[in-house]
Amino acid sequence: MRVAISFDYDSPVGYRESFGKTHYDPASDLQGTEALLKVLAAHGVKTTFAVVGRVALPGNPPDHCPDQIRKILAQGHEVASHSMHHRFLPSMRDHELVEDARASKQALEACIGSPIRGFIPPFNRPSHFPQKGAFSFSEQFGLQGRGRGRQSVGSLFSTLGDLGFGWCRISYQNSFENLGVKLGFRTRSAPVQPFLFRGLVAVPLHATGFGETSSALVRRLLDTDALLALYAHPNQALDHNIPNDESAALLDRFLASFEKERREGKLRFETMAQVEREARGLTSGKTTTN
Repeated sequence: MRVAISFDYDSPVGYRESFGKTHYDPASDLQGTEALLKVLAAHGVKTTFAVVGRVALPGNPPDHCPDQIRKILAQGHEVASHSMHHRFLPSMRDHELVEDARASKQALEACIGSPIRGFIPPFNRPSHFPQKGAFSFSEQFGLQGRGRGRQSVGSLFSTLGDLGFGWCRISYQNSFENLGVKLGFRTRSAPVQPFLFRGLVAVPLHATGFGETSSALVRRLLDTDALLALYAHPNQALDHNIPNDESAALLDRFLASFEKERREGKLRFETMAQVEREARGLTSGKTTTN
């Protein structure tokens, strides 16, 4: 099986835009990323860091950390976009979404001198995805208090495709399956695998952090060819509060616990760029889902 780990590098501007993160130390992502890079290097694992584009602009840390972004790439990890300012995408007008995604791509590419293929939306939103049976009424009716929903997964993918992105990590739940599970009519299906949608590779998110939920998923899928997408935040890498499934120490234990399976070839870790390449290879010649 394969595991793709991605980190959402929010930055101080992201904390200001987030729900309930205004108390974070401004240097949390900067320091947390350093800790994560040490753990990943010790295990020889490559991952994806999705970075808010504003971080790539020239300036002083922790608001601007272009040197660290270049370090991430130099150590073999993928750099992706986490938008320009970590704003809530569902309520954006079309031109605002285009300007934000384009600006992030340009800022990151200018920083690292390489193309940016991936996009991870802040807050894992939008999650409104009618084409896959996922309906987010909270987004559509603005129940988060950030304006009514104008964007869906479909409109986001159309915008990203026009701007030259190649993959996007998404989080959604089939509303009909959820209802069936709640009513006891059905059980959860197998984790959804990467698929092509409007020209991009959609990478469904499966779990947060490196705790028992993620470990159990890996153990359950070890003898399959499934892809499991996990994510965490660098700003929690040095947070010692319990529980915290996103800490660097827990990542270290998680990777060590599957070292035997890696040596035996049962498990490998991939960047999202690798996931995209494999998904396109596996689906070449097939009809793209619209």
